[in-house]
Amino acid sequence: MARNRQDSQGQYRHLLERPAFRYFIVFSIIATLAISAFSLYGVYQLKKTLVPEKIDTNDFLEKLTSHEEMKPYIGISPLNIVQINSNNFAGLQSQISGLDISYIGSFIVQYKEGIVVYDYENDIVKGTLAFEQQSPQLPADFFQKLNKHPELQGLQNEQPVGGQLDEASLATLKQQFPDVYANAKVGDFLLRYKSKLVIYDYISDRIVNAVNLQ
Repeated sequence: MARNRQDSQGQYRHLLERPAFRYFIVFSIIATLAISAFSLYGVYQLKKTLVPEKIDTNDFLEKLTSHEEMKPYIGISPLNIVQINSNNFAGLQSQISGLDISYIGSFIVQYKEGIVVYDYENDIVKGTLAFEQQSPQLPADFFQKLNKHPELQGLQNEQPVGGQLDEASLATLKQQFPDVYANAKVGDFLLRYKSKLVIYDYISDRIVNAVNLQ
């Protein structure tokens, strides 16, 4: 029995000392590392897809306004910034002339004078588009009720830009500016003045939020 054990140990040591076996071990380790690296890369790509990288608004606007055609907008806060995706594309397409699937992934940046489509990832201004001209009928007493609120003091003679919040726009705004739109709901009015952004609940006659603009 002892001799058989010694013979087995000798054969095992001989196997370990053979170059082919050593190469096999090395290749096995390399293969394992390669598979692990590939798996980690796959997880990274999945996270990148499911959890988009947060974009700093200041950096976004700085890059956008560095383009020659956007220099007039330096220092001007846009009314809205919305990324075009497969979920909101149909709704945006019904409101904006010339919007097609090639714009998915880009951002719509809305200013008082119009809107710009910007590919932030590639730092390309893809063009300017126009909203479909719509004339929603406001209640006759809309501004009479609105202007009574102290938040509107000094703004009564100014004509704001804006409209009612729909579900898609509100979801995007809450994601991008959670503190500003935390208490807003679908149907509230988003009104942009030169110095103030106002969210107004006409039904309850309540100022949901009022934010001073720089």
